[in-house]
Amino acid sequence: MISSLQVALKNAIDVIAPPATPFQDFTYHWKQLMNFYADHLTDTKVPIESTGIPHHLNRLLEILILEEKDREEPGSCLEYLIQHKLLDLLATLACAESPPGMRLVSLAFFRKLLTRSKFPLLHHSAVFIPIQRLIEICDGNRASPIENEEIQFLLALCFLVCKYPHCTNIVNESRNIHRESNATHNNDTDRNKIQNITYVADRRCSKSNPLFKPLNTQAITLVNPDLFAGGDGGGGARLICSKRISRNLENSVEKNSQITLEQRDIRNDTENVPSCSNISSQLNEFSNENASQSSSPTSQKCSFEGTSTMENPCDNQDNENSSNVPDETCDIVDTIINDIENVKVQFDSRKNNSCEENTNIDSPLSDLEDPPSSKCLMIDALKSYINSADNTVRIRACEGIMVLASLEDTSFITSIAQSDLPLILSKRLEILFNAIPAHVFPNEIDDIEVTWGLDSPLLTSEKKFPGCRRVAAFFMWLDFCDQLIKEAHQKIAEIVAKTIRIEFFETILTPALSEHHVVLVTSLITKCFKEITSHYLSREMSFWLVGQHRNPDIPNFWSWPVLHRLIDNCCTDSDDLTVETLKLFEEMIEKRNEHILHCLVLTYLTNRGYYDNSAADSAIASWSDEEDEREREKKSSLDLSSGINHSRTLAPSNIHRILNCFLSLIPRQLQTDFEANRYERYMLDWEKQYSIVFADCALFAWPLEAVTVDDSASSDSRPEADHGSTRFYMGPFLSMLLEKINNLANQKHDINLQLTIVISKLALLPHPYLHEFLLNPLIPLTAGNRSLFICLQRVVKHLMSEVQKTPNYKQLLKETRHRLLEDSCIDPAIENILFESVIITEEFCKELAAIAYVKYHHSMPIKC
Repeated sequence: MISSLQVALKNAIDVIAPPATPFQDFTYHWKQLMNFYADHLTDTKVPIESTGIPHHLNRLLEILILEEKDREEPGSCLEYLIQHKLLDLLATLACAESPPGMRLVSLAFFRKLLTRSKFPLLHHSAVFIPIQRLIEICDGNRASPIENEEIQFLLALCFLVCKYPHCTNIVNESRNIHRESNATHNNDTDRNKIQNITYVADRRCSKSNPLFKPLNTQAITLVNPDLFAGGDGGGGARLICSKRISRNLENSVEKNSQITLEQRDIRNDTENVPSCSNISSQLNEFSNENASQSSSPTSQKCSFEGTSTMENPCDNQDNENSSNVPDETCDIVDTIINDIENVKVQFDSRKNNSCEENTNIDSPLSDLEDPPSSKCLMIDALKSYINSADNTVRIRACEGIMVLASLEDTSFITSIAQSDLPLILSKRLEILFNAIPAHVFPNEIDDIEVTWGLDSPLLTSEKKFPGCRRVAAFFMWLDFCDQLIKEAHQKIAEIVAKTIRIEFFETILTPALSEHHVVLVTSLITKCFKEITSHYLSREMSFWLVGQHRNPDIPNFWSWPVLHRLIDNCCTDSDDLTVETLKLFEEMIEKRNEHILHCLVLTYLTNRGYYDNSAADSAIASWSDEEDEREREKKSSLDLSSGINHSRTLAPSNIHRILNCFLSLIPRQLQTDFEANRYERYMLDWEKQYSIVFADCALFAWPLEAVTVDDSASSDSRPEADHGSTRFYMGPFLSMLLEKINNLANQKHDINLQLTIVISKLALLPHPYLHEFLLNPLIPLTAGNRSLFICLQRVVKHLMSEVQKTPNYKQLLKETRHRLLEDSCIDPAIENILFESVIITEEFCKELAAIAYVKYHHSMPIKC
């Protein structure tokens, strides 16, 4: 009974006073928001938390989102929002920060509206022009308490542009804003020439219920008399739905509201108001000009055109309404406009003052000068946050830059490539590198594992080692640059990688290789080369390390300073520097970069100058017969990419003789391991590694066989011919390695161990000439030349003569072997370089034998 009474009562109330429609509720909250400025004509510094503005904006947003539910076309509220440019006024209030805190709530409103709306709004002039103005006020170069909301707003725009690529130029280009800003510099009286529409309620209706009273407002253009005349489309393309909804909306607006269009100076100059015909023609021009950029990805039921379903503000009815505006309302409107203008002027002055103050701040990142702005608003805004103290803000800015750089728009990609973004990225890399303390231990660097995103450990403490945070910050930024180059458009990737090479590697790291902290610098370079995965940055770093030319060097002539500086660093008296440089060379080989491998060793071996062709019998001694020699020449034109891995050079018929040469190199007096087939312990590990190496090198088009090519006809093009010398030159890198092998008995264990690792990784490469030179002791060498096996023979001979001078040397050799191979702590007091050299030479020979057999087994023809 009670429930029935309640239903009847509610029905009666609905008949007498029907509930407000969403459109009425929407206009009510907008009018209430505007009433704040009518009530605070002289005091606009009230904190926004003390006003109802956030509540009304939230209700406006809720109504807009609720209106879209279960609808296939935009509703009247969204159409009203766009037609009357409500977002433009919010952008003006945000720029003026009136009241204080308005910028924060405005950015949040824009972000939520654009991301939650299921209709594409970016390509509408009433939306993207206010957005452009908000992007310009997002500046991370000045400390701001709302930078988190600013970067969220920018990042949301980035993902929207990625979703609607046709809006790229609309959102990012700043033609309209720059044109207006230039006009403000030329004429101070037009400082506030910003197109806006503000709504002030008619105070004569204040006694009626504000929820149901008609929307008796005055639509006022602040200062722009050419609002509808410019190419920027102030009126813009209007949102149009079905004809039935538009007619109902027109009737509703005609009955419940009076919308009047005025200009600020209409009393003095009424001739500036354009006619309706001019407006229509200009709107059509704007629509045709931006047709490619304004195509809506939604269905055909709703589209953006140069017409309006709402009441045209140029109708004769508007002129009648404008004549009926009371003087009191006009005075109130003028006062509000002047107040907002004054706040805007004060805001601009504070903005300029803060810029001047920030230029004097002494910080580690203040050395980076602000470059001139580019034509891309989004990139200019995002790059200003990469130096933020807030790690989350900085990461979101990087994410936005990566999203924009991956777009396919040609003009936009060109604008980014021509901007100063690559220079800023490399300059920050330089700043973070210079911030690394010199006392960092090089061995600690390799344990740093970070990425640029939020999944990296914060490393907020120095628990790992002193300077850990600075090192991590540098490699996090390097990882971002690497990932940006990997994900970006090819044009952007190339220019960013090249800029990093020129501005960072060549300008900063090249001189550092000759300075006092060269050990730490070398370790950092090794880590950089290890962490880089993008093709373009790896290529540019390889150019920096070994140069861009691929011709062999002339003996005693430095063609590329970085490579020769590294080689010289391997031959210094500093053991730490030698070890770190050898680690860098190991990483260069492990990277399997074809250009690096070619410039280091292959360019010197491909002419087979080490091979003595005059010794005919010896030339065929490593083959079964002359038929095999002819078969090798026939297959020499094949490469690894053909899918055929059978190579007579890598799998010679006399493999057992080759293995015996390495295994019997150490005499029994010096041997400490008497187990049979003792090299097989290395087989499993080298088998796995060779499978990976062979797959990595499969596309290098290396030959399958090592053959002597008659290049006498082209000898004039070789550097040796220019100097009248035909002597084989193995290159500075191989020469350095063999010199270090000759000095094996006089070097510390760490150097010898790293040296053997580098040579083993080099011998593992499936290149026939390199394999023949390093792993085939039976080939005839030209007079005066040496190979790896010959150098090892000399080392063993020297060790044999020196070790036997020590009493009880066999027992000392066993103890040294146990100490080195059991990973026990090496006591410097009992360290013996001579005995340690014997152990490492013995194990190195077994490794070489294992590598030769693995390559032989892998290159044998498969029998069906």
